[in-house]
Amino acid sequence: MEIMKVLEGTREKELIDSLGEIYADIESRQEAWKSASSFSCLEGCGDCCRHFEPDLLESEALYLAAWIIENDFPLAKELMEGSHVSLNNEDGCILFNPDSPYHCTVYGGRCLICRLFGYSGEFGKEGKRRWRPCRFYPEDKLSPFVHRTYGEEELAGLSSVPVPVMSDFMERGLSLTPDSSGHTESLREALVKALKRLMFIASIKGFGGDNDNGGGNDSPAPLSA
Repeated sequence: MEIMKVLEGTREKELIDSLGEIYADIESRQEAWKSASSFSCLEGCGDCCRHFEPDLLESEALYLAAWIIENDFPLAKELMEGSHVSLNNEDGCILFNPDSPYHCTVYGGRCLICRLFGYSGEFGKEGKRRWRPCRFYPEDKLSPFVHRTYGEEELAGLSSVPVPVMSDFMERGLSLTPDSSGHTESLREALVKALKRLMFIASIKGFGGDNDNGGGNDSPAPLSA
């Protein structure tokens, strides 16, 4: 099924669409900064994903659930049924695969922190941007950078594009559901709830859950972000 068409007219679709706009903005700003600064994560690294399981806002969980339903429906079923082997993993993200060269099995649906880590900075005490390279990056491959914090003025000399700031996007994510007061749950809890919620909506709209192939590669934006 094309899950976004199924969700048409629902609050859930509004949240997914709104978060998709934020994700698209993150990608655009990060690509501009990466191009201008010549900084890029090492291909196939994934060390920042090991032993880490993100907490999700409601909108993040719904976006990820919709992406999985659309792109990997067998995984969605296993997670809802509690039969997926990764649910037994207590140390890290249940969607991380150490044996895959790309590691993340749901890259197109990944959450805010996973999109922001590495390519985003923060505001210091004086309200100025600052950035520090990922601690997992090997020193011998980091040039022209080193493992230390770079201030706004120094960054301006290295790149004509300002580094994106993580808190800006996190605040935008929080603003999507102000009534929830920033409530989060672990990925494994929030995702399963969101999957069941979306499939319940689909069921009352007359769509069954027997399509093990999901929606293939024709998923509408924002799920392709």
